[in-house]
Amino acid sequence: MALFASIDQGNTATKLTLWLDHEPQCCHVARNASTGALADVLAGCGRLDGAIYSSVSGRNEALWQALLAACPGAVELNRSTPLPIELHYATPATLGLDRIAAAAGAVARYPGCRCLVVDVGTAVTYDLAGPDAAFHGGNIAPGAGLRLRALHDFTAALPEVTVDGGEDRGAALPLWGTDTVSAMRCGALRGIAGEISYYRSLLPGDTTVILTGGRADDIAGLLDFPATVDHDLVGRGLISILEHNIYS
Repeated sequence: MALFASIDQGNTATKLTLWLDHEPQCCHVARNASTGALADVLAGCGRLDGAIYSSVSGRNEALWQALLAACPGAVELNRSTPLPIELHYATPATLGLDRIAAAAGAVARYPGCRCLVVDVGTAVTYDLAGPDAAFHGGNIAPGAGLRLRALHDFTAALPEVTVDGGEDRGAALPLWGTDTVSAMRCGALRGIAGEISYYRSLLPGDTTVILTGGRADDIAGLLDFPATVDHDLVGRGLISILEHNIYS
């Protein structure tokens, strides 16, 4: 059995996952400004059989060195890393590494299937992975938090509202807002759900919809069709890329 590690450094947080034979064993998340705890986790792992690092915001050198100490042959995902999927994208140099990894994760988990991959984070990405093991493109939109922040920052009267509703955190989301705060939250969250429904309507009926990212559960509950939530999708893709580099 092989023990692997994947590090997914996003815009605001970094996720370290340990994998045993393709299944996540434990996951540790830290804000990007305080990843020392992740380095400590790596130091306590002993020798890893393989490891991969990916960042959308530049390499954290201390964390990369901690990964190399646990696995001297660690792979860093970059523009020249061999991939297990084809990229049908006009500007591959501008394609986010997290989007590549999520598509690779969808192909690995659902081989031979057409997948709509939705990563609901700081931004929302809608990407299509084909049954031919290829990335066929996608779209990018603001995440719920960015939508709410923009409404406050670029209007004269709309208040500052959090996605969770501040003091009303956990309150049920109505279909229609009954005050300004709930109207803004509904517009942000239900708007994303509506976008997913729209993109799904453009694809064949057997398309598999996969949600990942920090707000995946919130959005999945608003959909009126089946969707899989996989918080480990990017990590699965990273492991698929790692194995492609190790064994191919």
